Order: sequence, then structure tokens, then C-alpha cells
Amino acid sequence: MAWLATERHRERRADPARILSNLQSVVCVALCHEPGRDATRDDRLGRIARYAAGEDYHGVMKDLLSALAASAEALIPGTRVLWYSDTGAILERGWAERAGLGWIGKHSGLLSQRLGLWFLLGELLLDQPLDPDPPLAREHCGTCERCIEACPTRAIVAPYQLDARLCISYLTIEHRGMIPRELRSLVGDWIFGCDICQEVCPWNRFAPPARQARLHARALEGWTLERFLTLDDEGFRTLFEGSPIRRARRAGFLRNICVALGNRGDADAVPALARALESDPEWLVRAHAAWALGEIGRRVGDADCAWAEVQEALDRGSRDVDPEVRSEAEMARSVLRRI
Repeated sequence: MAWLATERHRERRADPARILSNLQSVVCVALCHEPGRDATRDDRLGRIARYAAGEDYHGVMKDLLSALAASAEALIPGTRVLWYSDTGAILERGWAERAGLGWIGKHSGLLSQRLGLWFLLGELLLDQPLDPDPPLAREHCGTCERCIEACPTRAIVAPYQLDARLCISYLTIEHRGMIPRELRSLVGDWIFGCDICQEVCPWNRFAPPARQARLHARALEGWTLERFLTLDDEGFRTLFEGSPIRRARRAGFLRNICVALGNRGDADAVPALARALESDPEWLVRAHAAWALGEIGRRVGDADCAWAEVQEALDRGSRDVDPEVRSEAEMARSVLRRI
């Protein structure tokens, strides 16, 4: 996420008056999304972060914050208002903590005694003074370190410190290249985002249901991980129209699908992965399909009828035009030779 480190963004985060001249107040809001577990876990589909199971929250927040901004302009004639929701150089968690919405937890996200963790943040910037709400007197994590202990990739390197390069959410959404080999097995069947550090937090027992129906999980009837591998660019954009999943782009999403299938180790996925390795237009997808085939072959062993199909697919992959694909196929073959 190099764009966060640009000089312009650093300056605007350090001095929000560069965003809105004569900035006087920041109004922070929270919008709950669906906390229900079954909405985001489907054995056919893999796991999707709860906030991404419904409509893209950017659009939902845009509508709600635009209405709130209009109300502020009506109440205080002549005021200038800007709104943000994960869309600009705003330190959302820091502002929300100062506004009393919650505290920064050991997993580096915002927690609330009233809302748990299943909520999204938005802000209004105004050039008028408002009476501030006080921040919480203290944080309420105490000695609990469940989030740190639960993270598969050890991305929470210390309390309140997150290494994004190890975070499953970063790897499956923002990262555009290869998922590092040493992390792939730890990603499990997460195909977009991750909720693990939030799922284990005891404060979530207070999380209310989402009142915004647009954030409820959408149905993906008839879809499976294997079928996702058949999506072309147009099909991907159409299927996930209005969904946050489009942020991963087709190549990143199908890369994640391959990793999930490899981690499941189900021989039934071999034909779909073999087709992806042979004919997907994106080298990134082909490379991860080769890895996934190797993982399945390693798990099922040479006694399974899928073994020969895995070997044939990897043989073809070792002659791919892309060096990354060839490398992944060769590494997979070398592992299988030792079985």
C-alpha cells in the first residue's frame, strides 16, 4: 500500500486542515455490519470477511454520510462539510478513539464496549466548532491476548503492532503479487479478507445485528471455489458488481481461490486447477494453481486416482512461458517425486 506513504498523504494525515481549510470539528460515526457466522462461511465457497459479504460499504456509507452532511449544512447554514469512509488521508481509528467511539485494541483495530468489533467507520469534517465528546478514560483489553494468539500468520507482532505484510486481509485484498510460499498454508480457505483476530475477541458478545440490509450477506447460489476459476474478466466484474470483492481484481481473487483449494487438499478440485494451470490468461493464477496441485498431490499420494492427473498438469506447467509458473510447477514436482 505504497500510496499511504506518499508525501501528500503523510502531510494530509498529519494536518487535516490541508484537507478542509479552517477545520474545526470531526464527527465520527460507526455503522454495524452483520456479525452472524453462517453468512460468511460456506463449505463450497471458502471464507469471506464479514464486512465484504454484502454490498460495498463505501457506497452504503456514501449515502448515509451524504445525508448526514446535508443535515449539518441545514442546521448550521454556511458550514462547509466533507465526508470520508476509508477513502482518503484520514486517520479514522485515531479520530474515532479521540471521539469516544472506542479504543484501539491489541490487534490494532477499534473496539467498542457497546458494539464489539463488527462495525465500519466514517467521518464528517466541518469548519464549525462543536462540543466534543470525551475519549474513553482507558482501554479495556486488559491482559487478554486472544487476538495475538489466534493470528495464523503472526501478523500481530506485538500488542498494538500489526505487520501488514503478514496479514491475511492484506495478502488476499491489497497485495497484487505472489502470496509468499511460507504463508500460503496459513491463509487457509480465506478468499477475501480475514476475521480471525476479531472472531476471538470477547467484546463481540455485545455486537448488535446490522440494521442496514445492504450489508447483509448476499447469496452466491450455485457457486463453488472450482466454478470461480471459470470466471473471465467480464464474468468477475458482473458477478461481484457492487461488492468489495472487486477490489482484489480477478487475478488476485482467483489466486486466492487456488490457495484455498490447495489448503483443502480435495482431489475433486484437480480438474479445475489443471485447466487453470493450462489456460488461465493470468500468470499469477497459473502459478498458484501449480502450487495448489502440488499440495493436493502431496496429500492424496500416489495411491489416489488423481495422482496421474496432477503429474500431467504439472509437467505441462513446467513448460509454461512464464518463469514464475515454471518455477512453481517444478517445485511442486520435486516435492511429489520424494513421496
